[in-house]
Amino acid sequence: MDITLPEDNLSALLSNPLVVGLLDQISDGAVVIDVSSRRILAMNRRARQLLGASEDEVSGALCREALNSPLCKPACLLTEGLRAEGRAEAGCAPRESEVFYRGREGAPLLHARARMIVVRAPDGRPIAGIEMFSDLTETRRLEKALGDRRSLHGIIGQAPPMQRLYELLEQVAPYDLPVLITGESGVGKERVADALVGLSDRARKPYVKVNCAALNPSLVESELFGHRRGAFTGAVADRRGSFEEAHGGTLLLDELGELPLSLQAKLLRVIQQGELQRVGEDRPRTVDVRVIAATNRDIEADVQTGHFREDLYYRLAGVRLHVPPLRERKGDLPLLAEHFLHRFADEARQRGRAKTTPGLRADALAELVGRDWRGNVRELENVLRLAFIRVPEGALIGPDHVAAPTSRPSAEPEPVSLQELEKRAIQRAMDQSEGNMAAAARLLGVDRTTLWRKLRRGEG
Repeated sequence: MDITLPEDNLSALLSNPLVVGLLDQISDGAVVIDVSSRRILAMNRRARQLLGASEDEVSGALCREALNSPLCKPACLLTEGLRAEGRAEAGCAPRESEVFYRGREGAPLLHARARMIVVRAPDGRPIAGIEMFSDLTETRRLEKALGDRRSLHGIIGQAPPMQRLYELLEQVAPYDLPVLITGESGVGKERVADALVGLSDRARKPYVKVNCAALNPSLVESELFGHRRGAFTGAVADRRGSFEEAHGGTLLLDELGELPLSLQAKLLRVIQQGELQRVGEDRPRTVDVRVIAATNRDIEADVQTGHFREDLYYRLAGVRLHVPPLRERKGDLPLLAEHFLHRFADEARQRGRAKTTPGLRADALAELVGRDWRGNVRELENVLRLAFIRVPEGALIGPDHVAAPTSRPSAEPEPVSLQELEKRAIQRAMDQSEGNMAAAARLLGVDRTTLWRKLRRGEG
């Protein structure tokens, strides 16, 4: 939202006793910031109370020093407000964001909801911004008293580690910061990435997902950055890469740790400068992409061994979201089971196979709680899907329904060829690694290129 002044004299307006009195009567904090110098022109009484500052301390101070927010530099609200000029957001209600202010040294950290109002001269030129913010401490306390959240934007869980994840996710989602999501295979890292996008300003913009481990090793650069016609054998036409496909939106790089070192340097350039070069081209192209990366690897160990660039790691890990394994939040098992069983029943109805949502017996839940869940939420989903299929209509799911199915092997199995044994071994490795080619290659004791060649020949 913009305010246009009737005359180009903001200083005189802010010194008017009537204006000063009105600002001090506002229940929210209000800070008036000069556009060119980024210095504070005025701060109302509520803002000084919340930030623990006196009028003398903040008058003329740089806003980033007085507000002292961790996100001042990477996601300045005034800068974002000025960027809205000429876009669809201009003239609309100001976008609200959750931010943290440190204020002066020794003051308590303030969790606030903030918005920016741009002040313009009569000729339309932006001259100041009014940063309005309200204290969220009491709001969060009431939410805690009413009970922890059971879910957030498709993520299911009520355990304390999930509450911490929800809070951090909501804080970073509105900002165009790169995010690194870590966690074991099957914990739901992609679901967290989806929530980040859904809660961001880019929710309706392109959202491209790339599994780095599944990319052809010889074509990784082309897949990510595109290529020019004739750049290599088979390049019969110009092609946009994943970054250009995601222009204006978000790119999820799943299994980031599998990217070769040579590509990591180019990825760092795109994140830092917003520029890339297609294979076979000399001129850079500008892209506007928010990068979200996910990995189940021990990325710090990869940095130490030289398998992952340290500068890229620190660029991505400035905002890190760790998804806890299921064994650390087994209290969420009933909630997850309810979610999956309802979903399976809905899917069955959509296919014309109506089936009521079955309940879970206490002994079946005890069976689930006693497991290690090395495959995490994905393993639980598969176990419950099979239980949903096996349980009769109207019955409760018991321990026998969630037990792993077994089949008795024949006394004398039929002999198979070495080629068939290799094919089965490759398929088993791919299944265990959930399609992660690099992980499957490590299980088989071969390099990724050899595995790729065997899969291309149809041996896997």
